[in-house]
Amino acid sequence: MQPLTTTIDIDLKEVLSSGTATPLQQVLAAVASADDSYEETLKVLRQMLEAGTAAPKNDESLVALFFSMINFCRIITGHPTASISSEDTVETLLLCLKQYNHIFDHYTSDDGLLQVQSWPPVFAAEDPLLRITEQENGLPDLLTNTLFIRATAELIKAGGVHKLNIAPLIEGNELMIYCFNEKYWNENTGNYQRDSWLTAFPDRFFHLSGLLPLYAKIPTQEKAEAMLQHLLHPRYLENDGKPAYLCASWIQSGQSDPTGPVSPLLNWLLAIGLRNYDFVVTADQVKSETLDLICKHGHCAIFTNSGDRWPNKSGETSIETAAVEVLFSQYLRH
Repeated sequence: MQPLTTTIDIDLKEVLSSGTATPLQQVLAAVASADDSYEETLKVLRQMLEAGTAAPKNDESLVALFFSMINFCRIITGHPTASISSEDTVETLLLCLKQYNHIFDHYTSDDGLLQVQSWPPVFAAEDPLLRITEQENGLPDLLTNTLFIRATAELIKAGGVHKLNIAPLIEGNELMIYCFNEKYWNENTGNYQRDSWLTAFPDRFFHLSGLLPLYAKIPTQEKAEAMLQHLLHPRYLENDGKPAYLCASWIQSGQSDPTGPVSPLLNWLLAIGLRNYDFVVTADQVKSETLDLICKHGHCAIFTNSGDRWPNKSGETSIETAAVEVLFSQYLRH
């Protein structure tokens, strides 16, 4: 059984009843606590899903909602002995269907994909890509669309088990995957990104969000293999050989400030995505090196790509990173 406390004795179970924790922190803490009690985890996820019945207040609410959908559906299909009644299960799945329809109707743009207005701070802090996107309308929405596509896939699987009408979801998800590949796949770089990212910034850079579609099984196997080669290309090995796949973003060397940030939460998603395509060696290396950073520096929200604490940070403990430390021990099942 996975203990709830982490290397510096953060009790994730206390986060579940915290009045100050964000919805995303509570969802991640609940999922990290699943091995201790699937019933308690499902209860928290159901509460999160019920609280999101109205229009999400912001894009961070969307991310928490998608993680709730993904993990509720994943647990009830993968752990059928979890103590939750069939009536409660179906009621929650119907709620997920209602939310799916609302999000699809109100957040998709003419290109068939979600258009976000802002990134949650946990994903955007200190990110140099934001300087690029200030020149565009809306922020890069690879991550939000990736999570929505994964949530839809999990809902299709769970809805099929419980005899719900999932035909519209199948059609909608196939359309989103097609549109995602059409809009974001870059044959020259072997990953997903906007061409404007390459021209709007004077230095070459790499952004981890271009690899996160692996988490939702969006690319074909052929595309995924090209993404792996992109990830392991020698041009992205800088700073005394520290692998750049630890970095949420990377900017060409030669500047005075540290580059990064390295995000443990994004690395967790990347490791799961790599395992989806049987890239086990690289996935395990992402896992081990991320955990090494946490062991060395504690639960920082982000690190530099040279493996140090991010400068000018208050040192406040990141609940997200504490949850990731536990989640990495479970990532074979995600």
